[in-house]
Amino acid sequence: MILALLQLAGLLVILSACGDIIRVVPADTPTPAATATPQIGATAEASSDLPRRIIAESINLDAPVVEMGWQVSQQGDQFISEWDMPENEAGWHRNSALPGQGSNVVISGHNASTGGHVFAALDDLQLGDEIKLETDQAEMTTYRVVEKNIIRTFAASTEAEQYLLDVTQPTEREQLTLITCWPSWTNTHRLIVIAVPAPESPPIP
Repeated sequence: MILALLQLAGLLVILSACGDIIRVVPADTPTPAATATPQIGATAEASSDLPRRIIAESINLDAPVVEMGWQVSQQGDQFISEWDMPENEAGWHRNSALPGQGSNVVISGHNASTGGHVFAALDDLQLGDEIKLETDQAEMTTYRVVEKNIIRTFAASTEAEQYLLDVTQPTEREQLTLITCWPSWTNTHRLIVIAVPAPESPPIP
């Protein structure tokens, strides 16, 4: 698929030719690569240091985080996995990394269109904004936003479907991935916000 690249004010805007993926990233910032062997889930279950609170002062976000599992349902001859999304809390994907574990910490939350609204203001996050995760052990990890992606989920392209699969996979470095529906009045797209630990974050022009 052909992608159009635009560099505006030090930001790289990537527009998919079919409109399925819109990315905003700092120029010259590589996206962390996924590892080949995801084994985070078993390690996370053995630990009590789970994320319990997410804070983003720039959008007045201060919400509890709960562990989130999934259900498997059958549709015709296919089995579909669906996350048990909490209504009024952010949900930490139990098969993703823990804060400080050096891989991909994945947290999802509703916006106003699908019940709860814990992530209703997520689209207002700007590159460079700080996000903090507090754990059961009262440890705080600070991340800084480095990328925002809007992905079509209704009648999506193969590229968009693959991205939605890849974005929850383990990464080779510490990363926080936040997911919600977009825009606020429907759920035809997903908003993906990616942040990395603040000391590692590239400067935002």
